[in-house]
Amino acid sequence: MSSENQRVSNSETDAFFVFAGNDDTFIFADDNGGQPINEVDRGSQAVPNSPPAPVAVWKILIVDDDVLVHRATILALEDCTFESKPLTFLHAHSATEAKYLIQTHPDTALILLDVVMETDDAGLQVVQYIRAELHNHQVRIILRTGQPGEAPEASVILDYDINDYRLKTELTRQKLITVVISSLRSYGNILKIENQNSELTLALDHLQQTQAQLIQAEKMSSLGQMVAGVAHEINNPTNFIYGNLFHTETYVQSLLKLIKTYQEHYPTPVEAIQTIAESIDLPFLMEDLPKLFDSMRAGTERIKHIVESLRNFSRLDEAGIKPVDIHSGIESTLLILQHRLQANANRPAIAVIKEYGQLPLVNCYVGALNQVFMNILSNAIDALEMGTSKWGITSETFSLPTIRIRTEISHTDKVLIRIADNGLGMSESTLKRIFNPFFTTKPVGSGTGLGLSISYSIVVEQHRGHLTCSSAPGKGTEFVIDIFI
Repeated sequence: MSSENQRVSNSETDAFFVFAGNDDTFIFADDNGGQPINEVDRGSQAVPNSPPAPVAVWKILIVDDDVLVHRATILALEDCTFESKPLTFLHAHSATEAKYLIQTHPDTALILLDVVMETDDAGLQVVQYIRAELHNHQVRIILRTGQPGEAPEASVILDYDINDYRLKTELTRQKLITVVISSLRSYGNILKIENQNSELTLALDHLQQTQAQLIQAEKMSSLGQMVAGVAHEINNPTNFIYGNLFHTETYVQSLLKLIKTYQEHYPTPVEAIQTIAESIDLPFLMEDLPKLFDSMRAGTERIKHIVESLRNFSRLDEAGIKPVDIHSGIESTLLILQHRLQANANRPAIAVIKEYGQLPLVNCYVGALNQVFMNILSNAIDALEMGTSKWGITSETFSLPTIRIRTEISHTDKVLIRIADNGLGMSESTLKRIFNPFFTTKPVGSGTGLGLSISYSIVVEQHRGHLTCSSAPGKGTEFVIDIFI
């Protein structure tokens, strides 16, 4: 043998593996096996529980029950690098060890896999485990066999998801380097494509979310414009009526005073006046007329309050951040939803319990925050509607559908707004997804899955606050908004 060559022998089997400076020298001259021993590579070590390498490396798993195969492979590849990254080797001498290593090292780039080990198809079982159970389709797998009769190439390549099939006796050093570099290039390209796909998926999700938010924002803007327009149209005639009530009441009081004066000076009027007075029930009229004016005044004041609430909810002219009364926004939202709180054929009226704390004015985007109140309160009403069929077991605290709203100041100079319902509640899996765009538990066509996602964005991104939710099946749901004063 030339002095340039190295020969590793096994005295029991006379198997030999040759590594030479000449790239055409075969590195596996025979494959009769050797006894497995615990061994790591001659360069950087990569075994379970070892510290991570300081630089990025290509992990190669050698799976063979012959330790000489491990040594010869390292001799052939130890000086190889690809894309300026060195190779590091993991060693398994059985299918069981291979399964453990690939599970603990999912970033393995290449597996050089023997077929016949503890069983005739042990290597093929490893392939099935990697692809079918671990769902690892990135790692490249090269079958290296010294007994092709046990695993015919034609059937193996069709039935198993491998990337190459090689006879050990045909591999020279250069051929082994070539197949390894080709496999590493393929693995690297797969990672790049998957990273690009992930980036594209994230970009698409972000685009869809942004588009949905723009659509929702446009809907809210249209709603605000409609509400503001209706409020304006109602406000004009209401002001006209309210303004004239004072004068009308003054005139009527003067006329009643005149009638009383006539009655004092002419206690016995002519028959025609007596007949009219009896037909109109003059005493009752004089007593009831002031009450009618009080009722009309209360009604017009109620309309004015509704108009004010509608205008406060829309706030189209207040896009910037400014100090606002949080309670005013909540009350305005409740007014908009008043018709949904009333009793219907399927359930009793929804009680709203308000526990308002003493809050200062809060700097916020009032229109956006009102939208958050609208989304959360609407969802609470929906939850109570969905729980109607099981009413009576949906709550441990209330016997009737109830929404509880509580506000307070926390010790960190934040305003806390708690909105809770005693509906059916949510499972843990649902709770984890409620702020995801397009996720909804409502029937198809009943919800877009954007309300809570947009609310989260308004509270967290616009106001630098927090929006959290706690819930459990049968124990209702509570949303907590906290924003800085």
